[in-house]
Amino acid sequence: PRSSESRLRTMSLVERIQSNDPDLVDLRLTEIPEAYTSDMATLIDALKGNSVIQYLRFDRDFLPGLKPELAADLFKACGSLPGLKEALIWHASLPMEVLANFITLAQGLEHMQLGVLHLEGSESDFQSISKALEGHKNLKEFELSDFSVNDDSINIDSLLESLAGLPKMEKVKLEVTYQKRGSLVGSAAAAQKVKVEMTGKALAALIGSSTVKDLYISRLALNTEDVKALAAAIPSSPALKVLALSHCNLNDEACSAIAVAVHDSDKVESLDLSCNNISDEGCIAIATALTGNKSVKFLRLWGNVKISNNGFDALADMLDNNTVLERIPLMAPGEYKNRIDAKLVQNRSAANQAA
Repeated sequence: PRSSESRLRTMSLVERIQSNDPDLVDLRLTEIPEAYTSDMATLIDALKGNSVIQYLRFDRDFLPGLKPELAADLFKACGSLPGLKEALIWHASLPMEVLANFITLAQGLEHMQLGVLHLEGSESDFQSISKALEGHKNLKEFELSDFSVNDDSINIDSLLESLAGLPKMEKVKLEVTYQKRGSLVGSAAAAQKVKVEMTGKALAALIGSSTVKDLYISRLALNTEDVKALAAAIPSSPALKVLALSHCNLNDEACSAIAVAVHDSDKVESLDLSCNNISDEGCIAIATALTGNKSVKFLRLWGNVKISNNGFDALADMLDNNTVLERIPLMAPGEYKNRIDAKLVQNRSAANQAA
């Protein structure tokens, strides 16, 4: 009899899916569809009877090479997989209604990562994705990175509010692309600016979630009043440990609001404010807030080019009274970097000895 390994080499992917091959727990499709089957409809039909697949990854050339009329059927079949726990969907131009239907069907999904996507549809169509997420019982992680939309401007408050209400949600990451991908929408459309907006009220709802521990927001311009609303929710947040607001156009006033909030929190362990418009004023506010702080172990200020010696001096002085901070990635002159790093090494050593 042929060995299991030999049998798998001679079976097509469609046959493995049809037979519920126990080794096919992870389905990764990254090449053009023709690399897997000459008849994509047959593969889609095979998925409808599969109960083994738990992890799904579409990436690189697969979705761009898929005939548009097959997308809805493929995602419907994948969403109906009873064992599906994780989905990574990358590099595609995808109708929002197709994605919404997938989320509605995939109620066992725990981790969802969407990246390098152009979402086809209007702001009203985007509401269908938010609606599909409402009441999802198992989703723990949701990442929507490097995405763009058809409309020149879109508000995604409804998405944040839906995520805030999920009973098991622990990690949310939202990152807009600087511009649409020419490989997905063509060079003319790629020249259009992408503008995605959210309000402080919606962000505060997410921070106030009883389960969300990690929140990453990047390349979404936040105005100062919205940052203040976000910050006001931090001290009473029951779960938040990681807050990252990189490339969000934060100024010193916004930074100061976050500094005060973090000072009043005993749960936040990691704060990333990299690549914003923070100067010495904001840096000093952060240093003042973290003096004597007992929870924050990681502070990232990298890319805030307006911070100068006064800000670096404040960070070094703060570490005279802070024994918890372990890492502060930032661009500083050698003299200040050496002072800061020396104190951080002492903190890490003390933490390792206490462990």
